Amino acid sequence: MTAQRISSRNLLREAFATVGSIYVPLLTINSPSLIFVAINSLGKLGSAGVAFNIIYSVVVIPLLSGAMIFYTYRSFTRNKVTVGEAFSQANRRLLHLILVYIMFMVLLLAGFMALIIPGLYVSYRLIFSLYATVIDNSSALDSLSSSWELTKGRWWLVFRAIILITFVVAGPIILISLLIDPTGKSLASQFAGNLLGFLAAPLMNVYLVLLYLRLRDSAATIQ
Repeated sequence: MTAQRISSRNLLREAFATVGSIYVPLLTINSPSLIFVAINSLGKLGSAGVAFNIIYSVVVIPLLSGAMIFYTYRSFTRNKVTVGEAFSQANRRLLHLILVYIMFMVLLLAGFMALIIPGLYVSYRLIFSLYATVIDNSSALDSLSSSWELTKGRWWLVFRAIILITFVVAGPIILISLLIDPTGKSLASQFAGNLLGFLAAPLMNVYLVLLYLRLRDSAATIQ
């Protein structure tokens, strides 16, 4: 089979061209994350803060991520769903999403404990685990295995693609936050960073769904 070349820059342009039509629904899906972050940033949860963060990290993040991935994927296949239907699908797959997310974080932690390079390697090999769970209805273990196989021999390609979108998204956020407060410790700086991250999340989501689909459907070489 002839390898199809995928340009990360073209992928980024496609993401910018595509995100507009689904931007508001994706923001709506992800809106609970902004509420959670805002409540946590106030620092008034006391002893309940630990439980709050655990619930957010282990349950809310997988749920919102799953709903965003599902909504984006169905939009790409011209079989659109509503925001409510996206949440319903993510909720049906919630146990798998939670298991995948926990296993991903455990393996990622183990990789970084073995030094930074192994941690980065594991993170990019398993980065599409949630996407396999949502898009391909894979079990938790199959999702991890699917992402590992999908990125086999393509780690550097995926790494370069992720670096591009991270630079595009995180660069302006960091710059604006530092302009507000060079120390990055003020509430205003943290709020601005969280808000901008929230606003940029749909673009990141669209880009990664596109990348997953391209890698899944073809033997890819990212320029």
